[in-house]
Amino acid sequence: MTEPPAVFLLANDRVLANVIRLLYSLRVHEFTNKLFYIPFDEETYYLRSVFHSFDVERYEADLEAIDALGRRIYDRDEPARPYPYCLGKLRKLSFLTIPAPAVYLDADCIVTSAPQLFNQVFTLPTPGSIGYINTSPEGVYEDVPEAAALRQRSAFLTSGMIAKSSAVIAIAELEHFFGDGSIRKFHEIRRRDGYVDQPLWNFLVDSGFFSAVDLLADARASRVTSLASDLSLQPDGTIVAAKLPVLLLHLAGPALKNSARYRYLMDGMLLGGLRHIAARDGDAFAEISRFLFTR
Repeated sequence: MTEPPAVFLLANDRVLANVIRLLYSLRVHEFTNKLFYIPFDEETYYLRSVFHSFDVERYEADLEAIDALGRRIYDRDEPARPYPYCLGKLRKLSFLTIPAPAVYLDADCIVTSAPQLFNQVFTLPTPGSIGYINTSPEGVYEDVPEAAALRQRSAFLTSGMIAKSSAVIAIAELEHFFGDGSIRKFHEIRRRDGYVDQPLWNFLVDSGFFSAVDLLADARASRVTSLASDLSLQPDGTIVAAKLPVLLLHLAGPALKNSARYRYLMDGMLLGGLRHIAARDGDAFAEISRFLFTR
């Protein structure tokens, strides 16, 4: 039997509530995938207690090398949100180094499908490629002549949900790719306005560093990842949209946070996650609760 893809998160204490929601959603649907986290920065005191309760391991990667690569790229033209934000965002590149199938998920998601379907969709057998399920043209390239060729062939993949095969992509390969010419080209065409890693992932694909595969080309599941969509909750706790199963939902903008749908799905997952932590470690639960609700 093929081992399911490992699930990777990138996080710090500032997104603690989101992490609890995501981890509890995986537990609700009885996922057995190995779980790893990558520290966004050093603010992980409460996060480490959460990960211990949910049996999530820290992924040991050469973060110093990744941070150095980020500095080499962004020292020339810092993004809208400068250091250390851009360095933290690029740390998700470290999940490419695991010698096993894996999927990276942004922390502000909850999983809403059965593990069998999720694992089928996010298992990528093709070496040297990455898989995506959604696109976002707004967050990739500026509409400038220098970007015309890249825009013409780009899939405009989103960087919040990415799968990889068992093939290892070493950080040294990324360092070799981002020579002076590639860095200069990247800054000529990348979208600003706070976007950091999404232009970079698409630039890697569109420049031929690796290929990208549409994981939902066969329409096994819905491309819906938004709470704003017309969703239907099933008796087993999964969600469908237009009769297709929804793999996961992405935490949306502030307007939706006041909706009953948001409170039911997101706050319900947070409550369930906190109850799980309390059952595992009462002291950790007390600390985490104070941190979340007294700030």
